[in-house]
Order: sequence, then C-alpha cells, then structure tokens
Amino acid sequence: MDRNALVPVMAVAIVNGIFSPWVLLVFLFYPVWYPGWAPPLSQIVYMISALILSTMTIMLAGVPAALYERWSAHPRSIVVSSIWLAGTVLLTLPALPNVMQALSGG
Repeated sequence: MDRNALVPVMAVAIVNGIFSPWVLLVFLFYPVWYPGWAPPLSQIVYMISALILSTMTIMLAGVPAALYERWSAHPRSIVVSSIWLAGTVLLTLPALPNVMQALSGG
C-alpha cells in the first residue's frame, strides 16, 4: 500500500487520540503502563495516553482492511485504504462532540 494513502488515516487517528473520551481511561491507568523511572507529569502522561489511543485506533481500524486483503482474490490498494479510513472514522465518532466543542471555543 502507498504510504500517502495512510496520511488521512493517521490524521484521523491523532484527532481521536486527543479528543476521545477513552483517553481519560488510558490516562487513569498510567500506573500500569507508565515507566516507574519517568516523572509522572500530567502533561507527559496525557500526551503518551493520546499516542497510545491513536496507535490503538490505527491497529483496530486495520483489522477489517487486513481481512479484506487476506480474503480477496485480487485486493486493490484503494479499497484497502478506504476500508482502513472508514474504520478509523468509525472509531473516531465518539470523539466528535469534543472536537466540535474545541472548535467552537467552548
């Protein structure tokens, strides 16, 4: 697959990582995944929580695309990219109210 096809997927996943309501859950579980030698500054923990959630979004959204690629006799790159983007957008839907609130300045 072309690397340029993944740019929209990564952009949507980053938005999900920052604005998703699930980022709070990842943030609260920082004692499980955050290294003990690192200073537990809330800004750093939040940033890494957003990165973890963004990565999980890309991974979960890639499952249907990978299944299509595996089961299709002649997989097309544009279809794989579209499935991956659709999955990412679907996983980002819970974050949309927070995105709209941030854009409105509220």
